[in-house]
Amino acid sequence: MNRWKRLAPVTAVVASAAMLLAGCGGSGDDEKAADNSKLTVWMMGEGSEAQTAFLDSVETEFKKKHPETDVVVQYVPWLEAPKKFQAALAGGEGPDVTELGNTETQGWAAQEALADLTDRMAGWAEGKDILPDLAKNAQLDGKQYGVPWYAGVRAMYYRTDWFAEAGVQPPKNWDELVAAAKAVQAKKPGTYGIALPGNSELPFYSFLWGAGGEIATKNGDSWKSGYSSPEAQKAVKFWTDLVTVHKVAPPAAAGWNEIDARTQFATGKAAMAFGGSWQQGAIKKDNPDIEKVWGTFPIPGPDGQPAPAFAGGSDLAVWKDSKRQDLAWDYLTVLNNKQNSAKFASSLGFFPVYQDLVKDGSYANDKIMAAFATTMQNTKLTPLTPKWVEVSRTKTVTQAMNSSVMKGQKTVEKATADAAAEMESILNAK
Repeated sequence: MNRWKRLAPVTAVVASAAMLLAGCGGSGDDEKAADNSKLTVWMMGEGSEAQTAFLDSVETEFKKKHPETDVVVQYVPWLEAPKKFQAALAGGEGPDVTELGNTETQGWAAQEALADLTDRMAGWAEGKDILPDLAKNAQLDGKQYGVPWYAGVRAMYYRTDWFAEAGVQPPKNWDELVAAAKAVQAKKPGTYGIALPGNSELPFYSFLWGAGGEIATKNGDSWKSGYSSPEAQKAVKFWTDLVTVHKVAPPAAAGWNEIDARTQFATGKAAMAFGGSWQQGAIKKDNPDIEKVWGTFPIPGPDGQPAPAFAGGSDLAVWKDSKRQDLAWDYLTVLNNKQNSAKFASSLGFFPVYQDLVKDGSYANDKIMAAFATTMQNTKLTPLTPKWVEVSRTKTVTQAMNSSVMKGQKTVEKATADAAAEMESILNAK
């Protein structure tokens, strides 16, 4: 792909109201009438040289079948993506293929932004090997609207040298986690045990699920939040006690996101941090020497077993209004074939989405990836409903719950009850 075709990230104009337009792509007549000289692809993020080189190679492979088609990739910053999608729905020019976060696919499918890929998936041989939970997460009302592209989970990074000085091993349960954090703090004045992302929801879910709690469950047409359960309250208390009682994370952690916490760890202010395997590059950028003294371990559960983790990552979808849906699907399956899936996931520190590739033994021999590979065998998902985006991103229900306890604004009981009520109000809204 020639560099001049690469478009800079564009700040979308916010539409005053999102007009849901009927999809017109995919019919034979539309395909024949469409201008197939260009295929537009939206990728999330800022783009890197490595990603650009990878997408260039994908285009080369794609053009073996479609030599007259140029692939134009536009990078869309993650925080701008919702506005850009809404603008496209309101009549702006949308893509043919788009990347989107895997917690958002159902929401955009419900707004009729995405093409139904059910029949195409059924006829795609490699697609049958995609991890079932990831595929299910991209479905709405039994129809497939997205194709998992890469997957990732969170584990814990730690300073092997500091642990050695303190005489502690990677913890296997909650008590050991606190003990290790306190031991390192005692040996390393001016630091703290854990860079806790108190204002992030995804690492917290491992503690919720590890305690036997659930985010929300559906009974018939009604959702019931699990946040007022004893198990959820146990998880919230442990998570927030790291700041308020054990003091192995500072009060400022109540407002930290994962990037904030990662930076604290990389710059030598904390012994441990929650993070994804894909964050290795950013950590090394902040501290090029960190590779000499870092390691990872799975997020521990209370009982000595690794806690489940949220199966994050990105999906690929075809825009419903695209007049080049056949062409778009061909590109998507080249971009996401097994060879390219493994290549791209590896370059970012993620995992491919195919069952056989995830079980590749090479991960077990990598001092950083081994903990993430273990965790990939024990994943869970957030509630499968298009309304989850409002709970998670718009209202930030979980983040607000935990932060309010850390800041002393609410008790665990009050915070969990309020969060449960707000979550149910959103999920059950007609």
